[in-house]
Amino acid sequence: MRNVLVIFALLCCVANTIDMGEELMKREILTKIVEHAGIEMPHNLHLLCLPCKLMMKQVQKFSSTILLSIIRKEWTLLCPKFKDPAFCEGINQTFIDQFSVHFFNNYLAPSNACQNLGACKLQHEPQTIKDYINEVMQDKLSKEEQKQWQVMAEGNIKNQEDYTIAQFADLHIDVEYSVGANAFCGAPFCCREENGKPKDPSKGAQYWGTYAECDLPFRTIQDLIKFTGEKIKPDFIIWTGDSTSHDVWHQQKWNQTLPTKMITDEIKKQIPNSQLYAIYGNHEGYPADQYDMIGESTQWLRDEVADMWKQYLTQESYYQLRRNGYYSQVDEARNLKFIALNSQACDLLNFYLMDGITDPRGMLKWLISELKDSEAKHQFAVIFAHIPPGDTFCNSQWADRFSVVIERFEHVVTGIFYGHTHQDHVQHIRSKIDGRYVKTLFIAPSGTTFSYQNPSFRVFQFNGKNNSIKDYVQYRLDLAKANKDGQNAILNWEVAYNFLEYYGLESASLVHVSSLPYRLKHDDELLKKYIYSYSTGSDVLYKKHLKDLKNLFLKKSTKSFFICGAETSTLDDWYECIGFFEKFKESSFLTFKLLEQFIGKWLKE
Repeated sequence: MRNVLVIFALLCCVANTIDMGEELMKREILTKIVEHAGIEMPHNLHLLCLPCKLMMKQVQKFSSTILLSIIRKEWTLLCPKFKDPAFCEGINQTFIDQFSVHFFNNYLAPSNACQNLGACKLQHEPQTIKDYINEVMQDKLSKEEQKQWQVMAEGNIKNQEDYTIAQFADLHIDVEYSVGANAFCGAPFCCREENGKPKDPSKGAQYWGTYAECDLPFRTIQDLIKFTGEKIKPDFIIWTGDSTSHDVWHQQKWNQTLPTKMITDEIKKQIPNSQLYAIYGNHEGYPADQYDMIGESTQWLRDEVADMWKQYLTQESYYQLRRNGYYSQVDEARNLKFIALNSQACDLLNFYLMDGITDPRGMLKWLISELKDSEAKHQFAVIFAHIPPGDTFCNSQWADRFSVVIERFEHVVTGIFYGHTHQDHVQHIRSKIDGRYVKTLFIAPSGTTFSYQNPSFRVFQFNGKNNSIKDYVQYRLDLAKANKDGQNAILNWEVAYNFLEYYGLESASLVHVSSLPYRLKHDDELLKKYIYSYSTGSDVLYKKHLKDLKNLFLKKSTKSFFICGAETSTLDDWYECIGFFEKFKESSFLTFKLLEQFIGKWLKE
């Protein structure tokens, strides 16, 4: 068994390596395997394929259970030293099995392991981003053709009146929220009866929500939706997912979509005349982040949400959502296609991606076909999803290819919208060919307070003549005033800012918004305004960032964090932008680069 464990450790080290030095190391490891199996080393390494598979079959048979027990034992010993014991036990029961099963299937499966070692021929070669660019860009329209296309597309718009799109992001209601419960309980998630009562009543959960590691009571989201219906009356609503609470370690599958249903029913009731386009986030799956992009084990989620949103969808869109977890739908009068993407295709915490990272569930190929269809029909499109491609959760291999698709169809796509981060900011897709700015990504702040946020939502104003974004209005709740006034309070969802006015922009077009990163770099006062809105006006978060800006050792990395975040849209590009030394200050860097290695390489078809 000792030899089995040694071989497993060595496999982890050599997986996904390609340079000549590491190839020599692979040969040395294979020599050890051959000696262990009692056979001679063939001249042609690929003659080792069958012996390698036989060997790995035994490794897989005996190692999985033992390694899983070792992982569980070490987690049980180490985690409580750093985290709440209930959290540790929940993660042990919920996530370790998920990770281990997919990890073992990927790295111990005879076919995969022996291909990684070089004993068997690769079934598919890795695909470089250059290969993908050549494949996708070969039929891109010229600048002159794009201008002609724009004129024809505008001519197809039947209803040319301006319109509004409200965006709800990360509403995260907690159905167990308890007024007076300890809001600063020391656990990763608080404001529940199980957290007890604090000695200081001022540290207890407030009626409308709390600036702490807590989500919102449903009544606050009900009021947000009611306000939107009565005061905004949007033409469309884009809902970018994440409705469940953040207690991911003790959730249950049977009621995982209950918050989504509660919010959906409230939208139907309070905003009956608005068209809703919705998609789920990483928290809707069970366990959180886990979503089967290859098989059908997550079909239960697709079935449930598709039925919830059925009244808003055409038959084809409904079946797209149930079948694949993403969909498109056209508003004929606006000549505008709404495209909802499933960002679990790039979520690095989605361990199902270890089973296959190459275009999970064919979504990018489908997106290309949808945009080609719109291009042929001279029809505009907007795209929305949960996790933005530049987030630390998103695999850069997927994000790079998404940016190539958007560059190919930049004249078709007029807006791209995300949530997930809980912050208020922008990212920019940059050309993989010449580095120019291609498209602005608008990332909306959360409805929830988790963590220390002001509850927020936003409303985009669109130009009806060309389906371009004119401006947006950011709304925030004055939570302190609401809690002071108590349960009979009339909540004040106030205008926090208008996008163009706040940043001094001439328009919301790419040419003007893409100037923002440069201006942030050279205007400290504007940078502070950006950080304030990024923090959703929360004094707790804003003061922390300002303190970091004044710190001699943190000033550069803090500025780079915001500036580079605004000028890039992939994790790798962001890390490159902030600099070699600065990226190692980011706690997420090594974690997510390691997860990218576990997930593996994007392969040629």
